Amino acid sequence: MARLYQRRYLKCPYNRARDLLAEAVQGAAQTGDERLMHLTFAIPAVQGAEVGKDVAVTVKAAADPMHFDQPWSLHWKPVSGLFPTFDGTLTVRADESYASSMLELEGTYSPPLGAAGVAFDTLIGQRVAAETARELLRRIGTTIESRYHAAEDAKDPVPKDV
Repeated sequence: MARLYQRRYLKCPYNRARDLLAEAVQGAAQTGDERLMHLTFAIPAVQGAEVGKDVAVTVKAAADPMHFDQPWSLHWKPVSGLFPTFDGTLTVRADESYASSMLELEGTYSPPLGAAGVAFDTLIGQRVAAETARELLRRIGTTIESRYHAAEDAKDPVPKDV
């Protein structure tokens, strides 16, 4: 098992980011159905080269012992071919300022192919896993930020003479 941890800062307050993430994943979590997701990752040695892989994702609400954050348990497995399975959590965390928050993905994955997979993971796979996680967080984070800013822009401005 290899460990994975990535974080992305969001230009969105913690409470709104947490609610927007919940809106995005709650349907899948309630049904427990697998959802198909296309994960992409850059090939480290080749500038601009990208590879994609379809995975079946299951999302469930996870427990937070502090009762503060709302973590989501993620599990994915490849639909076909050689790609690791992953078990972890996706969580929005408070940042130091009201205007921002952090989106975190952490967990473990099992490289395929036994000892050969572990060797590949040591040489290249860890970088591929980190890049895949960064891309996933970028995609989710961009959606959260876009929804937040669209809602803020739609609010009626407060009259300046009041």
